[in-house]
Amino acid sequence: MNTLSPGDRVLAFETGHFATLWREMALRLGLEVEFVPGDWRHGADPAAVAEHLAADTAHRISAIMVVHNETSTGVTSRIPEIRAAIDEAEHPALLLVDTISSLGSIDCRHEEWGVDVTVGCSQKGLMLPPGLGFNAISEKALAASRTAKLARSYFEWSAILDANEQG
Repeated sequence: MNTLSPGDRVLAFETGHFATLWREMALRLGLEVEFVPGDWRHGADPAAVAEHLAADTAHRISAIMVVHNETSTGVTSRIPEIRAAIDEAEHPALLLVDTISSLGSIDCRHEEWGVDVTVGCSQKGLMLPPGLGFNAISEKALAASRTAKLARSYFEWSAILDANEQG
């Protein structure tokens, strides 16, 4: 959420319990959520991404939120196909991907797949003790974070990157 401001529109998909919770969090933060209903048996549909982005001629959708592997259902979304739909639409929306249960369990490729923000943690796919959260971010996401106005409750990327550069 470091890349967004109150009132920004996001596109989200109902693929299971955690995708629904992500939607609820976005609503509580003051984002407008375009929520694509699902039946919990399928991942996010790349064709639906293409359809929503084609209809968004004003480019109001700031980000697409996708759970890579939904813990509650085991459903996996095809992230490379979703990125292809975004690129084919020539839409500037960021691609935000929850990899909490997929990272370490199934193929995840942040940079190669063109993901802008990867959200991960230690306790599910990596099977480590809970408590460690982390992000991988693209240059595009970092640029968006510089003007984003949502409260940052955990990560402040610029401070982390500055400290990292200084050793």
